[in-house]
Amino acid sequence: MTKIGKRIIIIAIPVAVSAVLLLSSVFSAAKFNTFNCFSSFPAFFGIISGSENVTEIDGGKIIMCPPADSVEKLADYLKDKGIERDPENDMGGRIGFIENGEKIQFASRINGYYGLFTRV
Repeated sequence: MTKIGKRIIIIAIPVAVSAVLLLSSVFSAAKFNTFNCFSSFPAFFGIISGSENVTEIDGGKIIMCPPADSVEKLADYLKDKGIERDPENDMGGRIGFIENGEKIQFASRINGYYGLFTRV
């Protein structure tokens, strides 16, 4: 294989991966009318960097917090931020929380970090 062929392959692989991630974001937005932790680039980079900042995405927000090995530790961490645990809102692996009277729709553990998504 020539040098140019190798360079094309080296460039093509990241472009293909980025295209798949972008398509998953578009699919998520079209099908579920939302971006989720698995398909949004800002959330992905927030998870990788360990950010605890609130990231605004398309009228929603994603909150990143330190790794927690239990729901109780996650609930304790979020309680300091004004987010209360709502066990009655648990549903199919989704952990319920309430912030200012608004129900947070789900929490998922991704790469050691929990991402919470709610409509604002």
